Amino acid sequence: MMLINPFMDAHAIPASTKILMPFTTDSGFTDIANNHAITVIGSPTISTAQSKFGAGSLSVTSGNYLKINSTSTLNMSSKKTLTFECWVYMTNTVGGGGILSTRDTPVYTNIVVKASFTLIGDAYLNNWSSISATLPLNQWVHVALVLDGTNIKEYINGVQTGSSLAHPSWPSSNNFLLIGHDFDGGITGYINDLRISDYAVYTANFTPPTSPF
Repeated sequence: MMLINPFMDAHAIPASTKILMPFTTDSGFTDIANNHAITVIGSPTISTAQSKFGAGSLSVTSGNYLKINSTSTLNMSSKKTLTFECWVYMTNTVGGGGILSTRDTPVYTNIVVKASFTLIGDAYLNNWSSISATLPLNQWVHVALVLDGTNIKEYINGVQTGSSLAHPSWPSSNNFLLIGHDFDGGITGYINDLRISDYAVYTANFTPPTSPF
């Protein structure tokens, strides 16, 4: 396990973007929006074998993934408006295939985005509701989880999948985010352009971005 937090010049990024990780050969594992501390678990890499935009991507496998450390940016307490989104190219899944998760122990947490469904913890973090969302293998897919203060919706390639869930008023705490892993298992594949915004950026006619910025 290695803690990194390198300095780099920031691009012109909307103020609503709190965390942005392109995962290119230039940016590496860095959050180029606000330089949040990242913990490297195992040996994930920046690969050029697959890349949504031709500049590299994060390669994750079982036991090799990233963790965005607990900060006020990831505070999901009450009903804060947030959007989690990324491009993912999966070649395999393990134990259900965690793409994004706030869980590294066998407990209930806020969100767990898997390859076949998404779990949303209740207001007491002691029960789950689920959104059905099956992601195909061996192709780039844009995944977004939108928390608008009233509902939580998931979008695959800009189209809502499954049913909306009520947005719980979660207890006050800061939360980490695992990239490419959940307690049940992770994915084998690639991730580009992980973005966390502090407002619900989706609409019914949203089109997934075609460039990283």
